[in-house]
Amino acid sequence: MEARPIYAVITGDFIGFSGLDRRIRQAMPGVMAGAGQGLREILPGIMPHEISVFRGDSWQALIADPVYALRAAVLIRTYIRVYIGHPKVDTRMAIGMGAVDYAPGNQVAAGDGPGFRRSGKMLEKMASPKAGLLRYCYPDAQFEALVDALVRNVGELISAWRPLSARAVLGVLQGRTQAQIAAQWPHPISRQAVSKHLKNARWPAVAHGLAVFEEAHKAIV
Repeated sequence: MEARPIYAVITGDFIGFSGLDRRIRQAMPGVMAGAGQGLREILPGIMPHEISVFRGDSWQALIADPVYALRAAVLIRTYIRVYIGHPKVDTRMAIGMGAVDYAPGNQVAAGDGPGFRRSGKMLEKMASPKAGLLRYCYPDAQFEALVDALVRNVGELISAWRPLSARAVLGVLQGRTQAQIAAQWPHPISRQAVSKHLKNARWPAVAHGLAVFEEAHKAIV
């Protein structure tokens, strides 16, 4: 374990980016900026700099409190599903834990340090579909293996989300009740409909994964 403070770096890339319609590709930086703003509203201070989009199809986020790294990844996924508006648009994400040597405020992707390197190397290993869409790496191999299994399973659950399920989850992450989510839907729906969307998203299982991840990391950071 490094003696310096531990951060989380989430590195992601969009799957099949070059084959997407130009309108969708152009919308992605704005969607990622919205995801960053949404994350700051839910967890103030969690992200010191905006999400950095680079090479068109890749992005990186620096998370100041690694306890909430998985929650941040899930929220980013909800924004992509809700606001890109295309069922085939998806992203791989690798959460890397470690110290950070530097991270330029106007371009996080130009940062460096163990956290950045772990995250980037893990994403490189995820080129095969068999590698999953959400992975985790940590300095301690035994802890990494256990948490990576949890994170990978959460990734499988959220990869199946449809836009309406993701919208319902976004409301929960924002701290709203099911009644409030229903009232603020683009075209108001019933609370029962919101409940159905959350059930389709397997939200109880995802929420349990978030809780376990956060409790495990509170003990080590």
